Amino acid sequence: MSLLEFIHDLGDVDRTLTVVNRTETDIVQSMLEELFEGQPVTVTESGSGPAAEEDRVLVDGGGEGDGGPPVSSSLESIGNAVLFVNSDTYISGSRSLDEVETPEAILKLADTPFSMVGYPDTRKQKFLLIEISRYIEAKAWQAGTGAIHSGFQTLSRINDERGTRQVYDKLASTGLDVHVYGIPNWTPGPDSPLEPHGEDGDEELRRSWFVIFQHPTDPAQDAGLVCYEVGRNEWQGFWTFDHERVDTVLDYVTTRFHYGSS
Repeated sequence: MSLLEFIHDLGDVDRTLTVVNRTETDIVQSMLEELFEGQPVTVTESGSGPAAEEDRVLVDGGGEGDGGPPVSSSLESIGNAVLFVNSDTYISGSRSLDEVETPEAILKLADTPFSMVGYPDTRKQKFLLIEISRYIEAKAWQAGTGAIHSGFQTLSRINDERGTRQVYDKLASTGLDVHVYGIPNWTPGPDSPLEPHGEDGDEELRRSWFVIFQHPTDPAQDAGLVCYEVGRNEWQGFWTFDHERVDTVLDYVTTRFHYGSS
């Protein structure tokens, strides 16, 4: 068993994302199509929606274990969350946790397996996964209780990226238990509330990127992102809000990677 197998176990998924009554430029539409190019998400257009609803992005309700009604978000909100951002937004910490507003249409793509490449091979695909990681971190921060388990491949990434360090310092200032995982090329100070886990030479840990939040009393708040680097700058991953799936992945993480705290 490995984290990669959790992704493969999702099986074949086919989702549809429809832009309704578009007035935005073709450039914006092209950016949206590029975001999901090669993914099990078909991007279409329709001009037959209600006249009052322009530039809406409609996502079907066909996710595994979902089957609920479709949801929609404005094309502008998806642009602000993913299409029009750059890496500095996350690295520098220019957007704080209380400013994270992930569109419902993006969240609705839960339990969909993605295969993505990062910059410069594509401009935006990996940002979709980063946005979800920030959403889960913001969700945990708002709850202020429970535990968050996050894998960074290498622990030095927490210290090297100012925005990431700010986020995790903020999470640790709440009632959350904050566990961080990665090859231990950096260690939080002895007074840090961050609980590090890692071991040199663990190839699976070096390739794993995850953010898992588990609420102590409300399973509906549970959320998880699981990604695995399958090649240079190439990722497979998914996110989920299914309590049982979150619990299973978390059980694997805490068993497989818990080397203890220093």
